[in-house]
Amino acid sequence: MKRYRWLLGCCLFLSIGMLWAADEPDLRMLQQKAAQSRDMEGYVGVCKYLYQTEENPELLLLYADSIHQLATKSKKPEQLVEYYIWASEGNFIKGDFQQGYALKRKAIALAEKAGLKFAISQSCCDMGYYCNVDARYDSARYYFRKGLEAGEDLSEAGEACRTMLTNYASSFLFEGKTDSALVYTIRASERSAADKDTAMLIENLNQLGTIYRRKKDLENCIANFEQALHLCELRGNHNAVAFIYGNIATAYCDWNRPGDAIPFSEKAVEYALKTGNKRRIGTCYVNLGAIQTRLVQMRAEGIATLLKAIPILEEVNDRRLLCDAYNYLVNAYRMDGNLNQAMYYLQKLDKLAHEMQTDAERFRYYQAKAGLLQESKKYTEAIIYYRRIIDMLRSGYKDARDYEHYKRLAECYLAVNNSSQAYEYLTQAYALRDSAFHTEQTEQLSEYSVKYQTKEKELEIVTLRQEQLEQETYMLRHRIIVGSVISLLGILLLGSLYARQRQRARIAVLANAANEKEREFLELQKETEQRLTRKYIDGLESERERMATELHDDVCNSLLALEMNIRTISGEESSDLSEQLGLLSNTRERLRTLSHELMPPAFQYATLDEMLGDYVLHLALPEGMYAEYHSTENVDWNIIPKAVGFECYRIVQEAVSNAVKYASSARIQVKLALENKNLSILVTDDGKGFDMSKKTKGIGLHTIWQRAETIGAKVELISAPGEGTRLRVNVII
Repeated sequence: MKRYRWLLGCCLFLSIGMLWAADEPDLRMLQQKAAQSRDMEGYVGVCKYLYQTEENPELLLLYADSIHQLATKSKKPEQLVEYYIWASEGNFIKGDFQQGYALKRKAIALAEKAGLKFAISQSCCDMGYYCNVDARYDSARYYFRKGLEAGEDLSEAGEACRTMLTNYASSFLFEGKTDSALVYTIRASERSAADKDTAMLIENLNQLGTIYRRKKDLENCIANFEQALHLCELRGNHNAVAFIYGNIATAYCDWNRPGDAIPFSEKAVEYALKTGNKRRIGTCYVNLGAIQTRLVQMRAEGIATLLKAIPILEEVNDRRLLCDAYNYLVNAYRMDGNLNQAMYYLQKLDKLAHEMQTDAERFRYYQAKAGLLQESKKYTEAIIYYRRIIDMLRSGYKDARDYEHYKRLAECYLAVNNSSQAYEYLTQAYALRDSAFHTEQTEQLSEYSVKYQTKEKELEIVTLRQEQLEQETYMLRHRIIVGSVISLLGILLLGSLYARQRQRARIAVLANAANEKEREFLELQKETEQRLTRKYIDGLESERERMATELHDDVCNSLLALEMNIRTISGEESSDLSEQLGLLSNTRERLRTLSHELMPPAFQYATLDEMLGDYVLHLALPEGMYAEYHSTENVDWNIIPKAVGFECYRIVQEAVSNAVKYASSARIQVKLALENKNLSILVTDDGKGFDMSKKTKGIGLHTIWQRAETIGAKVELISAPGEGTRLRVNVII
């Protein structure tokens, strides 16, 4: 059987149960072993595995029947008890609790008749567990007491007794009796610690954290959860970690911090899905959905999560968790304004709560009913249910957010114009709320207190260690070996320091070498980029020169010959082709101009100033557009290097060409200035401009930047829609 069971509370995330060892055999191997041996041990091995996975109750019942056949043949009562145990578990997994209860009772009765105390203890432990799940808390405690009485003196029943002690305390917690739950959980934890049962101690600490959370004792709540997590980490018990995360998430919700609770609850769901336990998964979904519905932006997601949990809980017949799920759905739909759906799930909750007749379920029903009536503005009826809630709280039922019920009751009294009662309950709500806030505000102080106590302990340890060292030093003074030991230690220390110093020096040398290599690499990269850029521009100039030659010597001459032939034919045939001849002549002239522009400028015969002036003067411009050129007077332009002048000339060509083609401007200005070896070129137009944040660089602009880079020039480009374009190039010659 499982070592422990986990009894899961919605929003409590209380894990009470049994854990399996990590290295379990697979089902096929167990079935082969059972088929070969056909004995009790083989059949029980398969039943244990199926019971742990909770996935195939029909197969579990089949192997239980095999045990029944063996018991019939042997007529041994212990084998028949074993059959009742496993057959009942199969029915419980199927959700048939009535048949499961009947078989468990048969197992207990037969074990009592045969005097099998260990079987009585185990069967009562199982029976009490399922009564807890079914919210039959009085019955659960009856069977736990019977099981403890039978197994108290049996060493082999120690695990079952610790489990029953823990589940006995849980029954009070589920019923809302936190004081009794606290007393019995402390007893259970003391028993687990004494027996060195770490797994069950984790359960007890987790349950203590939940109880203290309900009692609004923040410091003890977090302390127990942290201790349980620490033990889980030491054991690698990830199953228990899931439930502790769920409890921490619930604690955050109780202190009105649902946003912080979401990550913890999601972690709990993640771990629960890995286990494959349906009851566990359903509980985790309910907890997560309850938290999500408290956040407006996640309410729809929370409703979907709760609806996902309901069929799972119905399958495992966990009616107590179903009550929780219905309660949260009623509140979620009510806050969302969907009163029809809220009423639908309230009716389900009403039916289930009346069947179970427990304080916890009644409290949840009253809470959902009162909220829905208040939302429907039926304040008089809502007051009745809120008064029932207040009566339960005053009778000892614990709820971490009890002040909200007083506040809502005050709102209902105010709505029916009963101001005195509204004031009375509102005052009590604020008193309870202030108490809750006081608990919240002690969180940081508690943390500091723990840290301070830890520091005090550490200081005490250091002080004791120091006294011990002083005593040892006093004794060593009388020994000759002290000098030798100290000398040896000194030598070792010096050697260590020397080795460390050499290592640091070596690291520094390596770091310098690495920096030098990096610098050389960057320089080589820069030189390579410049060389590639220069090669690209040289290739570009060669291609432009080739195209200019082709246009001038071939295409223009061909067009001239064509023009002469047409004129000859026109004269012979007396046809008027003057318009076509004019167009052909204009085309030939434009090609000649283009070929001249493509040819590299001859700076050996003219200066940059002269070349640019000539270029701007002979520009072929559309109608309505004109260009101006200005340069600094009384300057010796011959001092400009040919390479710099060449690139500057090409940059101006590219900029002016762009302005003519794309700017739709009326005026283009080119200015050349030289002052203190600072050569600057300014090309502006009054055209339509462009958005520099959206427009990517075209081929022309890219070429301008590349040419500027080869001569070390800086380029500044300014443009905006409707404001023209301004290009400035500065270079030191």
